[in-house]
Amino acid sequence: MLYTLFSWSCAIATLAALLYRLPALVSNLRNLALSALCVYFFFNSIAYLVDLDAFRGYFTRILGFPDATTIVVQVSVVILTAAQQVTVINLTRPPREAGRTTRWLTAGFGVAVAVLVLLFLLVHPHKEANAQETVFLNLQDTGYALYFTYYLTVCAVGRFQTVLFAFKYSRTIPELWLRLGMWLVACGSALILVYCGVRYWQIVALHTSGVVGPWKFLFWLIADSGTLMQITGWTIPMWGPKLETVGRWLTSYRSYVRLAPLWEAVYRAAPGIALENPPPRRLAWLPPRPLDYHLYRRVIEIRDAELMLRQSADPIALHRLDQAQGLPHEVLCEAAVLHSALQANADTPQSANGQQKRSVRQGTPDRGLRQEIANLIQVSRAFQTLDRRVGTTTAPRSG
Repeated sequence: MLYTLFSWSCAIATLAALLYRLPALVSNLRNLALSALCVYFFFNSIAYLVDLDAFRGYFTRILGFPDATTIVVQVSVVILTAAQQVTVINLTRPPREAGRTTRWLTAGFGVAVAVLVLLFLLVHPHKEANAQETVFLNLQDTGYALYFTYYLTVCAVGRFQTVLFAFKYSRTIPELWLRLGMWLVACGSALILVYCGVRYWQIVALHTSGVVGPWKFLFWLIADSGTLMQITGWTIPMWGPKLETVGRWLTSYRSYVRLAPLWEAVYRAAPGIALENPPPRRLAWLPPRPLDYHLYRRVIEIRDAELMLRQSADPIALHRLDQAQGLPHEVLCEAAVLHSALQANADTPQSANGQQKRSVRQGTPDRGLRQEIANLIQVSRAFQTLDRRVGTTTAPRSG
């Protein structure tokens, strides 16, 4: 079950990554790094799709000989290993040097693929089962074990070079998401190296008496985890910055909601502070658009209400607030001032549109908006605590 889930996840992830990058490739065909990256995604998807149990038999019938999907998968893995290395080289080396190295790499891996196919035809594995068992069954044959050792060595050499290049490049990148992507690519390639090591262990165990072999689930778990890590690493520089935008939006929405109890309380006492009529209470949780503007308005309106209601505040509470400027309990004193003003306003309604002679927060220095929001959220929490202990200031707004 987990094997199928991981295999499908890798297949879908690689296809999605390929489709995500294809538009950029179409508009920039001369970009060698991007072209190689798309080749990597394409053959990665092929390696997983043809080996899925849902498609494995279908591809075997099309290709016309038993165990055909095995060689397709292994050739695809060698090609994607080369493509990934070409991508890293074209990102880290000067263009002329990168072009020269790319040509040598392409030739070298081309020869490796040709030798791989030739050895496969010579060995001609005939044991076939599901995707998990086929390699294990054939590895019991000495010829196939030698063939598979060659395949693992080609992959290990390519992944080792990718680890070195990616780690070296990551230390020189100032941009966060690209640096994180290179770390993930390097770590994913390192996991593939571990996979190769575990496969070597399995070969030795099968052909040496007294050596206990590894658990079978280790192969696909390590390889699929490494693949998903590499796919994430190659794509996160594109979609990672969008997470920051989403994070900022969520932070603004959370602040907007947390300020709601305090804003509603002052709005009931001084409805003139609002430029727009608020939505019904049952819809108040919906984020307004644009959110940042409405959050800014909410802060301004709460501060305006403080000025309007200052004549109703308890003088003792005002004095305590003046004494608490800059101290940890300042927000508690500010909440007490607002609570006393709202209670007095509820008992003896007064005009909330009088002259603004003095701010409730007398002597407060100018602060940034984010700091002001954070401060008002603390005031809102303290205000709600007072409201629960002392009693509600006014009846809730109808919706």
